[in-house]
Amino acid sequence: MTDRCKSWIVGAILLAATSATAPDARAQTQTDSAAASATYSGYRQTPTLEGPDGVVTQLDEGDVRTQPVLSFPKVEAFFQPFFDWKARINKDYGLKLQFSYQVLYQGTNEDVPYTSSTAGRAQIQGAWTLVDRGGKNPGLLTFRLENRYTIDSEIPPSQFGFQFGSLTPTGGGFSDFGFAWTELAWRQTLMDGKFKFIVGKISATSWYNGYALSSPMTGFQNTGLQSSLTKPAPGRGIGGGIGYQFNPNFVMVAGVHDANAKTADNPFDTIHLKEFYYSTEFRWYTTTPDRSKWDQVRVQFWYQDPLEEKGTPAGYGMTFAASHLFQDRYMPFILGGISNGEASTFQRDLIAGLGIGFDTVHRTASDVLGVAVGWGDPYAPQLREQYTAEAFYRFQLVQRVAITPSVQYVKNPSANPNRDDAWLWGLRARVTF
Repeated sequence: MTDRCKSWIVGAILLAATSATAPDARAQTQTDSAAASATYSGYRQTPTLEGPDGVVTQLDEGDVRTQPVLSFPKVEAFFQPFFDWKARINKDYGLKLQFSYQVLYQGTNEDVPYTSSTAGRAQIQGAWTLVDRGGKNPGLLTFRLENRYTIDSEIPPSQFGFQFGSLTPTGGGFSDFGFAWTELAWRQTLMDGKFKFIVGKISATSWYNGYALSSPMTGFQNTGLQSSLTKPAPGRGIGGGIGYQFNPNFVMVAGVHDANAKTADNPFDTIHLKEFYYSTEFRWYTTTPDRSKWDQVRVQFWYQDPLEEKGTPAGYGMTFAASHLFQDRYMPFILGGISNGEASTFQRDLIAGLGIGFDTVHRTASDVLGVAVGWGDPYAPQLREQYTAEAFYRFQLVQRVAITPSVQYVKNPSANPNRDDAWLWGLRARVTF
């Protein structure tokens, strides 16, 4: 890896922005003008049922202007023509694009073979509206091309915690598979927005049991704190799903996914096995739909076919998640699940935590502190219960660049009965264009 690549220590917290719906043309023009001034390329918020790691979510949130610690007006003026070009291709062709790069460093003082690990993750992603652009029933082609790789490290952060026996990856989202198409899918809205479906190569995990801090790029890094691990976690592969809005506050999401999928592999290599992961999730948005990212209650029911080649028996279970944003600043959350355990990491788990937005001298709630604690009970009797904790502080250093230091603690690592606990720290950075 070149020194130039190693120097990309960059990142971004991009908070969600919602667009108002205007009753007449004049109000709509005012809304568009306000949205343009609050964004880089004028992207308006597109309703989505996916979590914070989804393509559509990241495109819109990544376009929101944020107030950084440091401001360089001349640098911003230099890059503005690029964002003007993005605005033009969206206006003329319905194509939204985003380029991002994120890097994660993790280190520890524990007695393990490798005391540090660093990996990069470069992405190009987009959404191309080819049907009913500007209407109530748009059809979008979404895509994401990634390159994940280690930087001067023998193992990636996704494997770092396994060294001391943790069952949960401490560096989720930062593996080492090189280049891969991790999404290529068609998303269609029908019935004036009440019914949606998606089909293609998609994630089987980011749709269910998520909350605002689930993304490994902007939220918690430990996979065991991002969602319940009582449900299976196949890689990105061929799948499909539907979402139906019974009323503004009650939604159902259901999907079928290739249970053998591996994110970096050809999705057609395993679909012929006809072994699937099935899921149905019910969501109650406790306040208004535009606050559904924060104010929500979810209950998921799932079943996975037996995986014959892997020797994994059939599994089933349920998960739940709940969160609420108080005073636009404090977001407590709780999630967990229960299953027969044979198809997932834990048979029971429970996670609770708090996200806090902080005012700074010239900014309002631009920084975010996240703290969470999790407990997991593995299915195998020889594995003990594991406790996991993480704290991170995410701050906007300059426009489109965020820095996130963090610390993790693992008590009773399940796969290592000879170790009582382990500490590690991390530094994550992200830049978006």
